[in-house]
Amino acid sequence: MFSWVVFITIPVLTVAFLSGRFTAKYAAEKGRSTRAWFLWGALFFPLFPVQWMVLGLLPKK
Repeated sequence: MFSWVVFITIPVLTVAFLSGRFTAKYAAEKGRSTRAWFLWGALFFPLFPVQWMVLGLLPKK
């Protein structure tokens, strides 16, 4: 049972981290806070395209 938890958790956390990282980099290009957008990207990684659309609609700071 524990091996299945680890087997499922590691890829999910990896994808969440990568999603947060890419969202934070895009937010930095727009002049936004990288920490806040990293958290949004990591927490809501299944909605990855929505985050990019929101950042795309926000004006540059």
